[in-house]
Amino acid sequence: MKTPFDILGVNEDANDEAIKKAYLQKVRQYPPERAPEQFKRIRSAFEAIQSLHQRLKYQLFHHEAPSISALLEHGLEMGKPQRMTENVLTQALAASLNQ
Repeated sequence: MKTPFDILGVNEDANDEAIKKAYLQKVRQYPPERAPEQFKRIRSAFEAIQSLHQRLKYQLFHHEAPSISALLEHGLEMGKPQRMTENVLTQALAASLNQ
């Protein structure tokens, strides 16, 4: 699934000005009269990340949840079998989100 950053063609560390510039360029490329579906995707992407507040909100809450099997696999890769503690689960969750 493409992220709003991918749709607009900007890096995740882009500032407000760069995002707005990319948005306007995409709108010129895909105006609503000629490409209504593409325009809707572009507009939604821009609305999701147009300000620092929106970008932080997106980055915090719009990640795919890791699967249980990925969490368990990472927990087992950490060495000898161990009881799943809160610390082990937290490490496994962080590692699976970074992949």
